[in-house]
Amino acid sequence: MDVVPHNDLSLDAARRLVQQVVGAAAAESVALTVAVVDSAGTLIAFERMDGAPRFSAQLAAAKARTAATFGNPTSELEATFSDRAVFANSFASQGAWYFGRGGFPVCELVGGIGVSGEKAEREEELARRAAVSLA
Repeated sequence: MDVVPHNDLSLDAARRLVQQVVGAAAAESVALTVAVVDSAGTLIAFERMDGAPRFSAQLAAAKARTAATFGNPTSELEATFSDRAVFANSFASQGAWYFGRGGFPVCELVGGIGVSGEKAEREEELARRAAVSLA
């Protein structure tokens, strides 16, 4: 059997992404959740800050998984599906996807990062900034 090589984020890199987002959020006195997944959408690193909404745990992981799977920021998927509500709802029910802001692919599809618990624009910015920092 042939094994197909693939690149994934290391645990160290995933932890650095989490700490970068948590550090930025703490500096702004904001409590949120950050999740980092590998290229298959499997969770590598995760942190829900004290005071972050409980629901943000599932959303952050879904955002990271969606960004890694589709290779696009989740905000682009939001725009793609905005005129196709029935398709988006049907498609979303097939997996743990999230078609809104706050997820970003990392380093040429070696994983994804998702942020939840703040305004959508800020979640997206924190995820993008962390992902780009590894490039």
